[in-house]
Amino acid sequence: MTEGELKHDINKLIEELRFVVKSEKDIKDIIPVLDSIVNVSKSSIGEATEFTVDDVFLTLLHHESKEIIAKTAKAIAEIAKSEKGREKCTNIDLVNTLLNLLKEDRVDVLTQTSRALGNICYENENGKKFVEDKDGLMSILGVLEKSVALKDVEGAPFLRNVAAGLLLNFLIDRPSLYSKALEHEMVPIICSILETDGSVGGEAAMHALSVLRILDDFAVFLDERLIKILVNILTTDTSLELFEMCLEVLHGQAEDEKAKSLLAKAGVCELLLKLLEKHSPYCTDEDTRSVLKIACNLIVLVLTGDDSMNTLYDDSNGVVYKKLVEWLDSEDRDLQVTAVLAMGNFARTDAHCKLMVSKGVHCNLLKLLRGNNTDTGDLIFQHALLSALRNLVIPADNKPIILKDGLINVLYSMLDIPSYPVVFKLLGTLRIVIDGQSEAATELGKKDGLMKKVVEWCEVEEHPGVQGEANRLIAWLINNSRSKEVVLLVIQYGGVKHLVKMLMAPHVLMQNEALISLKILIKICLTECENLKVDTEENQSSGEDQPNQKTSMLQHILSIVDNITNSDALKEHPGKNELLQLLEEANQIKDPTLNEKLQNLRDKLALLNIEDK
Repeated sequence: MTEGELKHDINKLIEELRFVVKSEKDIKDIIPVLDSIVNVSKSSIGEATEFTVDDVFLTLLHHESKEIIAKTAKAIAEIAKSEKGREKCTNIDLVNTLLNLLKEDRVDVLTQTSRALGNICYENENGKKFVEDKDGLMSILGVLEKSVALKDVEGAPFLRNVAAGLLLNFLIDRPSLYSKALEHEMVPIICSILETDGSVGGEAAMHALSVLRILDDFAVFLDERLIKILVNILTTDTSLELFEMCLEVLHGQAEDEKAKSLLAKAGVCELLLKLLEKHSPYCTDEDTRSVLKIACNLIVLVLTGDDSMNTLYDDSNGVVYKKLVEWLDSEDRDLQVTAVLAMGNFARTDAHCKLMVSKGVHCNLLKLLRGNNTDTGDLIFQHALLSALRNLVIPADNKPIILKDGLINVLYSMLDIPSYPVVFKLLGTLRIVIDGQSEAATELGKKDGLMKKVVEWCEVEEHPGVQGEANRLIAWLINNSRSKEVVLLVIQYGGVKHLVKMLMAPHVLMQNEALISLKILIKICLTECENLKVDTEENQSSGEDQPNQKTSMLQHILSIVDNITNSDALKEHPGKNELLQLLEEANQIKDPTLNEKLQNLRDKLALLNIEDK
């Protein structure tokens, strides 16, 4: 074989290496062969390549020359970059020898050894296990500490890069090691790397941030030092990828309430607002727009915390709050959606809601919804707008103001929207805004097609939330309007059976709402009720020979009420007074059987009231 052919055959090169080592050749004879192995390994190792990584490498890793040791580790690193080569290097003796070399002080030895171990650990469970069994985590952290201490010494930045890469490859998919890594000050070490290399955007910083990302779901490690470091990177014109990774680390940590407060107090949201305003006009491709959305989502996530939200609201004087109100008029839809979501989060206390409405924030939201209240509108935007308006109409003082500014007409135009999450918010907003507003409840209940649509939503099995809100809206329309026209529409479109079903709801609150609405319904439309029939599910499963029975609505209600009076929940709930009042007002019914049942129920409820006293 010629010298040229030899240089391109990994197996032959390893044979040559054995020969020069066995012959005790000089260093100058060994180094060229190791260099050739490095070069060949970069391109010539494929699945079909046959070679053996044997004791010759172990021998050289114990060589008296540090240069030879570094060159040997470099050769192993290059071989292990390929899957086939990695398999050949997954040898317990080789791994143990490399780990021992991490105790050295020479930068070139530490660098190439870290490279070799990092490549062996890459997507290689056996290799990781060998490292773990030798307590390799502590050795790796030790090398990282050395690399930080070396600062700007020649070769130190590259050592930090490869050592951080080794740590990343080793920790991926090994959650059993995360606690130990955190206990041994891994995060402060990572912080030191980021302080040194973060502002220059090097690969060491990328690896360090990747390590933090894999720990995001495992622990909360965010502190003031790390926030300061990440903010510094964000304010530096580094790579888009590094910027995105910083945001992802912060986003992962911001799931924790304390972390939200730290971010709010550290001015992270103010910084993001400035950066977004500055760069959003240039975020025109998919990658940059994706990063913009992560930043927007982080702002909204921070606002979901109570303490952090109050910090940023600051009695409506907060810089973040004011800027987000401005963004309601932004021409950038992503910034606008962020602002709307933020308003929903700021509107989590009555005091905030009242102040926001007094300053006309609801008018901005209504304006936006008017332009997006059809079935062709942006569903995400609609959901966000309805969420914010729903919160704002909760305080009693806000209801007449927002109603006067046209809320019902805006929402009425949304009845044909097919998205159940949007419908859920729509129904909830309508229900809450009519509470205590008789005129608005009557107006809404009588609107053409509304009752029919709400009754249809009562039967939506795919989304229990929509079903529940539709049931409750019917009850609240009756309870707040007390209008015969509204009640007749409920009867006409088959809404009564859904009120009856509400009596069996698992929540006492919903039972009570149903009882009150049925009391009003019977009182206002007693004649119509006596002839009303509803389906009952009783006895349907007891045999096929029993036909589906039809009972009068009142008969069915009395049977259900009888069951409810036996529940422990009722004994502790003031709703039983509504039951008693309902039964006492139902004494005009001309049916001996029903009257007897009524009297029995009156006596039972009266006894419960006496026991309370």
